[in-house]
Amino acid sequence: MQLILEITQQSIAAFQLNGNDIQLLDKALCVKKTDAGYKEVLSQVIEKVGNLDRFEHFSCSYFGQEFCLVPNSLFAASDPETLLHYSVHKSISKSDVDYNRLPEWTSVIVYQLPMWVKSVLILKAPRIVIQHELTHVLRYLTTGSLIPLRAHLVMHEEQFSLIVRKDGNIVHASIQEYQNEDDIVYHLAMVFTQLQINGKNELFIHGTGEAVENTQKKLEMQLKRIQVFEPSKIEIQTSNHLQFQSLCV
Repeated sequence: MQLILEITQQSIAAFQLNGNDIQLLDKALCVKKTDAGYKEVLSQVIEKVGNLDRFEHFSCSYFGQEFCLVPNSLFAASDPETLLHYSVHKSISKSDVDYNRLPEWTSVIVYQLPMWVKSVLILKAPRIVIQHELTHVLRYLTTGSLIPLRAHLVMHEEQFSLIVRKDGNIVHASIQEYQNEDDIVYHLAMVFTQLQINGKNELFIHGTGEAVENTQKKLEMQLKRIQVFEPSKIEIQTSNHLQFQSLCV
């Protein structure tokens, strides 16, 4: 049995994964968007989970906009914080910079991971594996055949991530903010047009929570009415992205 945590800018949730069955244990909104506020919410969620001894594995998905995906050769020739500052327009402390190696893609994802995440989780669950959400999706995209043209869209409150695999390569990885489904449709259409995706492809839409799932349904209806997405096989897989964490423990 695995304890799965999902941390976003808006909420923190805990899930129990047992085989293919995933169950929400607790979810709390982050009202005070400060390090102290986030830390307090994370601690409260862990407390509500109860006795952690019943879990064999522990993992955490951190979702944040400040990231960059770089090839191994570039990562080896520089330091993580310098690489991150090339693509992030704000100052980030060296102690808040982390990275996940992706040998399957000969790449490394460098990202901001606030110290409050580790300060709570490593104390509560020393064996926990903390990684960026994109890492989990990228690892999943190496399972099975690399041939199908495939995109994974993970929705959260106010933000979403998009990864596109084409010709066996990762050709797009981004995180965007949105107010409604129209914003997501616009970004998807722009990406599909730029990448010249006009043939058969698969688009998987993930995300949990009532508000997110309502937006997913509206998004699916809109996409099916737009010509650029006519060749797309669109499938909503609400919590599947959480199960991708099982590949990382």
